[in-house]
Amino acid sequence: MKSNRAFVVIIIALMAVMILFEMNAPTRFQWDDTSQSYKSKHPFGCYVMDSVLRASLPQGYEVCGTDIDKYIGKKSRGGTHTYLFTNNYVDFLTSFDVDFLTLIKGGNNVILAFDENSYYYGATYVRDELEFSLYSFDYNNMGHNYYKKVLSDRTYYDTIRWRGDGKFAAGSYVINHAFCGYALSLSQSYRTLATLRRANGPTYVLSEESTTTIAGIRTYGNGKVVVVSMPLLFTNYGILNDTIRPLVLRLLSECGDKPVVRYDQTLINWDIDNEDSEQEEGSPLHYLLANRPLRWAFYLALATLVAFVFFSARRRQRVIPVVKPPMNHMMDFVKQIGGIYYKHHDNVDLLAKKYATFSNEVRTKAMIDIDNNDQIDDELLALSNRTGIPLNELQQHISDVKNAIQATSISDKRLQQLIDAMNDIMHRINI
Repeated sequence: MKSNRAFVVIIIALMAVMILFEMNAPTRFQWDDTSQSYKSKHPFGCYVMDSVLRASLPQGYEVCGTDIDKYIGKKSRGGTHTYLFTNNYVDFLTSFDVDFLTLIKGGNNVILAFDENSYYYGATYVRDELEFSLYSFDYNNMGHNYYKKVLSDRTYYDTIRWRGDGKFAAGSYVINHAFCGYALSLSQSYRTLATLRRANGPTYVLSEESTTTIAGIRTYGNGKVVVVSMPLLFTNYGILNDTIRPLVLRLLSECGDKPVVRYDQTLINWDIDNEDSEQEEGSPLHYLLANRPLRWAFYLALATLVAFVFFSARRRQRVIPVVKPPMNHMMDFVKQIGGIYYKHHDNVDLLAKKYATFSNEVRTKAMIDIDNNDQIDDELLALSNRTGIPLNELQQHISDVKNAIQATSISDKRLQQLIDAMNDIMHRINI
């Protein structure tokens, strides 16, 4: 019993150690995940950013998914909004059935944060009408797999210069060059919000102009358009970085007079009419498996349960020894007694023992005492009624047996007749 308790205590202690180890273990981020998904907690996801902005922006903040055409149609009846397009999807300008330019002319604001892919494969008429273009000035930008390596380089930093306006004073922000691979070419209708000055380092190829435009704003119809060439600012990394976060908030504040709606193509809006509905309901088991510490704790609990069942089953299912029943030697005894009688040929004594057994069984089973000489007639009458044997025949059988017992010898044939008569009476009693 003590060993079983020690086993349970050891298993519980191991479970606690494993859970604490998993909870305190550093998270392995995926730096190549630039989906900017609402459920991604990696550096370039948007889970943390969406949570912070939802709690920070005074006018409100929401995330809309693939049903943006229905969403805009519903929201247009309740006023204008600021739509934030930050995804690196190649078709983010043509993925919904809404006239993009009409949306802006109607009084909605739009913030476009895009890179080279979404720029070249987007809607050309939108770029031409809004009069902007994008070009790359860093040919060493090697894509998403290069980000982790570049972000670990703390030797050289670029400088973003925010131009002063009526809302914010001018300011400078030092930023890692992993965010700064593209520049904007804007028309005269834009007001420049921020410029970038490249650092002099061995990993950079400087353009002829050391200062380039990375953000601008213009009025289009009744709405505003903000163009940004650094989409990775609007990520978990950007909102948690003390240097980048002021830039993100300043860019959003340019259109901060309206509620902000961020477009995320990875989100599926199952119920557009229910604003409070969760976009992705998960079962408790799904929640456990989605979090690494809880997932390992669940697996360890299952393994412990299996081990407990296995050892408990082995303890309970003991081998039951097969006990052989004792041998019945009665037949051997009967054969031995019979052999003695047969050898001595004492039929009288054998008949006497048979009669004693017979009279005892009649007394036990029929409650008739055939040895009661005082009431022998009444006893035999009762036995006749019980067996159906005529009274005179029954009297003759009992009398013959008693007389034979008193004789000096009996033949084998006569012994057999008398024993058969007693067996017949017992057979009738047992029926």
